[in-house]
Amino acid sequence: MFFIDHGTPDGWTNLHGYGCHIFKWVNKEGKFVYIKYHFLAEHGRHDLTQPEAIRISGENPDYSKQQLWEGIEAGKEFKWKAYIQVMKPEDADAEKLGFDPFDVTEVWPKGQFPLQEFGNLVLNKNPENFHRDVEQAAFSPGSMIPGVEDSPDPLLQFRMFFYRDAQYHRIGVNLHQIPVNCPFAASSLSSINFDGQIRVDANHAGNKQYTPNSFTDKFRPDVAEAPYKVSDNVVSRKSHYYHKGKLSEYDQPRELYRRVMSEQDRANLHSNTAKMLSHVNYPIIAKRYLSQIYNVAPEYATAVYDLTNFKFKEKEGVFEFTEVEELAKEAHTLSKTKKFRPEDGNRLTGYAPEKPFYQL
Repeated sequence: MFFIDHGTPDGWTNLHGYGCHIFKWVNKEGKFVYIKYHFLAEHGRHDLTQPEAIRISGENPDYSKQQLWEGIEAGKEFKWKAYIQVMKPEDADAEKLGFDPFDVTEVWPKGQFPLQEFGNLVLNKNPENFHRDVEQAAFSPGSMIPGVEDSPDPLLQFRMFFYRDAQYHRIGVNLHQIPVNCPFAASSLSSINFDGQIRVDANHAGNKQYTPNSFTDKFRPDVAEAPYKVSDNVVSRKSHYYHKGKLSEYDQPRELYRRVMSEQDRANLHSNTAKMLSHVNYPIIAKRYLSQIYNVAPEYATAVYDLTNFKFKEKEGVFEFTEVEELAKEAHTLSKTKKFRPEDGNRLTGYAPEKPFYQL
């Protein structure tokens, strides 16, 4: 995706949004499904070619911001239809799917998990004050409403912790009092966050600063997280990396390259990739990169190799394309530590318990 024209959208308004993370949607009975978010621009998606993007970035580095700001100031609304893909927990089986559903580099096939519309995302107002409303904003995937919860997605687990930790350092521990970060349900917010620098609200007034206590149960969360199994009670790097070191890693990129992309898209991809690869000074790095895209599609690697003219470069270590073909045979195991590589029969994370977990 990085080197195709999707990587250079024609402004912020003319692109689709694809959520990489997997969340749970949970009902009042505690039953859940896994979901992925998609936001498709009603006004369509438009891309720039690399030469166009280079020219515009030199002429006006604020092109995307200006396009969005001026459009809203002129009274326009920019709208994205919001969709989810839904996967039942019993279907989140990497061995059956052929890919790890909690890996952010994988997509869920739309034929198997169709898009379901649930609303709209609308941008219709510009910030009144850039510092107050933008620089102090603290978006975090750990800020969730009841009914939306985390998943075994390892990158999501990482971000849930470190985003908020970084924001406490950048803004302060009472960042939730800043209007742009203040939850709509502030009056019923369950929190045991007391004191801290620049605390300006009632600081929980006369409520006891410990929980549980004999005086109030206000701080008890209204909901408990829906439980899910974590690799038969064994949490390991291996359990979260089903796809590593398998030839199936190349299946989805191959589908994108051969079936989704047009002939012009592929030509632009070849050119964009070759331009960047031509800056590489170490032939071993170029060979390894070409061996990876060879496993996506041999014609992809051949086109990039020809455009970079490696076989004609007058430098030490020049190589022939046959070396790429040979290296490609083991490219899927490159940099993959053997002890972490999966084997048949590994059970992964994400399954729902066989029986109720909480006393409801």
